[in-house]
Amino acid sequence: MVLRRRWRMMMGLLLAGMMLSLPVAAQRYNASENRTNERGVDLDSTVERIRRETGGRVLHAETRNNKGNREHRVRIITDRGEVKRYRVDAGSGKVVSPGKQRN
Repeated sequence: MVLRRRWRMMMGLLLAGMMLSLPVAAQRYNASENRTNERGVDLDSTVERIRRETGGRVLHAETRNNKGNREHRVRIITDRGEVKRYRVDAGSGKVVSPGKQRN
C-alpha cells in the first residue's frame, strides 16, 4: 500500500514537471522557427525565400562580409536557363541587389 502511494506520488510529480516544462519548450521552438534573431536573418531562410519567390533552382549560396556588413549571396537558375544573382543584407533580410543577370 505504501509503495503504491509513493509510486502515484512520483508519477504525479513527474507529470506535473512535464506539464510545467511544456510552455518553455514551445517558446524555444517558436524562437527557432522565426529564424530572425539579434544577428539577423540566417542563410537557410534567405535561400528558401528567394527560391520560393523565383521558382528557380539554387546554384550557390554563401555569407560574406562586405565593408563590415554581413550579406548573403545567392545564385539562382530560372526555368528559362537564366542565372540571377541576389545580394541580401543579413541583418535586415532586405534584398540589396535583386536578380542581376549574368551573361
